Amino acid sequence: MKRQKMVYMAGFALILLLAGCREKESASSDKATHLYYQNTNGTGLKRTAYAIGEENPEEAVEQMLDRLAHNPDSMKMKSVFPKSIKVEGTVLDKGVLRLYMNEEYSRLEEVQEVLLRAALVQSLIQIGGVDAVEIYVDNQPLTTKSGKAVGLMNRESFVNNTGAAFKSFQQATLTLFFASKSGDRLVPEKKDVHYFSSVSLEKFVLEQLVKGPSSDGMRGILPTDVKVLGISVKDGICYVNFGKTFLTHTYNVAPETVIYGIVNSIVSSCDVSRVQFAVEGNSAVKFMEKISFEEPFERNIELVENE
Repeated sequence: MKRQKMVYMAGFALILLLAGCREKESASSDKATHLYYQNTNGTGLKRTAYAIGEENPEEAVEQMLDRLAHNPDSMKMKSVFPKSIKVEGTVLDKGVLRLYMNEEYSRLEEVQEVLLRAALVQSLIQIGGVDAVEIYVDNQPLTTKSGKAVGLMNRESFVNNTGAAFKSFQQATLTLFFASKSGDRLVPEKKDVHYFSSVSLEKFVLEQLVKGPSSDGMRGILPTDVKVLGISVKDGICYVNFGKTFLTHTYNVAPETVIYGIVNSIVSSCDVSRVQFAVEGNSAVKFMEKISFEEPFERNIELVENE
């Protein structure tokens, strides 16, 4: 399956500048809690440190929503809530937080709607007990302008970016391949994500592989400390240059599972047919002393379970 994407909007710039205010945050760690607001011209998001004051998740949700509906103290950001938009109700059930918005939500312009949705998800998903957020409008599940259901969203539904301009906000369905429980087979996992065209989809696929599978019964194939020194595409070949830890890490799955998990994920999700690996620019190496990197790899379906 080649790249599946849909452009929600084209020609607008400076969308979702998540984490744009990091230079003034003393608690800039990714583990810190933040509230997300829009910048003063309404073209992107900024965040500010926030301490969750309630242990009860339902009460923490109400407190956070109240804070998000009001302007913060900083003059460089403002609430993402237009005055006409209200949260009429919330339900937290088995980790899924459902937000019931009033009918006015459906009249939001696309840019404002995406900003509000991203700010809500990025903020609320930090509350313990909230694993995903789903938005309802006039008691109906939120859909895109084309009529496709948005569905459940979590912190991976929006890609954090700090660049200066983004020309299109897109959705892609990735097919990621992780190791089976035995470690010697590949298991596919579908994932719907939002991303920007300014971000390499090939690089994003690798980032998702590093995060590991969402489903039970699978093993991750890449260590969390793996470094991607460079990634590029030319003539249908994706060139991936890893740091040296890619070779020195101790893997608990078969070498073929690691290599073809990466290859199958990139080829299935991106517009490429082969993947060429290198380590610190050198392809004259062998992975786990078994698999040579001297030639590009093609997709291998024989390792995939049920195929």
